[in-house]
Amino acid sequence: MNYSITETSRLTGLSKYTLRYYEKEELIPQIKRDSKGYRIYTQQDLEWLTFLLNIRQTGMPISKIKKFSQMRFNTKTILTRRQMLVEHQQNILEQTRKLQKSMAAIDAKIARYDRYLKASDELKE
Repeated sequence: MNYSITETSRLTGLSKYTLRYYEKEELIPQIKRDSKGYRIYTQQDLEWLTFLLNIRQTGMPISKIKKFSQMRFNTKTILTRRQMLVEHQQNILEQTRKLQKSMAAIDAKIARYDRYLKASDELKE
């Protein structure tokens, strides 16, 4: 199935501007065009865009995504691409640990405030 840029934008949540930017930066290479010059996205393109969104949302820099994308169709780079993902996965795990630690501190502070508020209410009675 083929999709227009408008449909692709709606399905991925990426603006048309972002889709054009990603193509210009070679993050989504080889987008086909119809006889009028309009972009035609395939199901495979949508799957790739979804993957790009996932790694972008987890903080992978555009420069690394570009490098990863440029190796996409070269089977000789599978080990390199795998290593890039393993390293990124480790970064995400470290970020998750830090976030969990921060969340625990916030939870503890909220619990402290709740205890204080409950004690204050009891004093008023």
